[in-house]
Amino acid sequence: MKRHGFGVIFLGLALALSGAYGMWAGWDYIQLERGWSLFIGGATAVSGGVVTIALGRAIGLLGRIADNAPAMQASAQAKAPVAESVEGAQSPALQPAAANAPTKLPVEVDRYAAGDSIYVMFSDGSVEVQTGDRSQRYPSLAALRADSGVGGG
Repeated sequence: MKRHGFGVIFLGLALALSGAYGMWAGWDYIQLERGWSLFIGGATAVSGGVVTIALGRAIGLLGRIADNAPAMQASAQAKAPVAESVEGAQSPALQPAAANAPTKLPVEVDRYAAGDSIYVMFSDGSVEVQTGDRSQRYPSLAALRADSGVGGG
């Protein structure tokens, strides 16, 4: 069992304890400038120590996740269906999963008006051209350019 983050937690604890001591030592001299400096510095050290302890806990949690990642990946690969494809054809083992998967509707990403036409770009890369009461959809911007004969190269 690897121990991630214990050094950081220990340093944070030492910082918080030394800050608490600084606050305690400065309390007796609080009416003097030195007392205020000790007290404020100690309070800053305590808060820094608490943040450092929290970072140590986060490092520990991320370290445990990283240690378990290969085991989780191996179990996921063992559960995945093994399918052989012939000349790029879709495997019958994967077809039911694809048929049952919900289809995501594309989301409008951008809209551009030029002249009487409005061009609507979608998240799947398709483009819809709206002109007056007519609307036509293209699978890509390249298909729109090829159809209109604009922007060749």
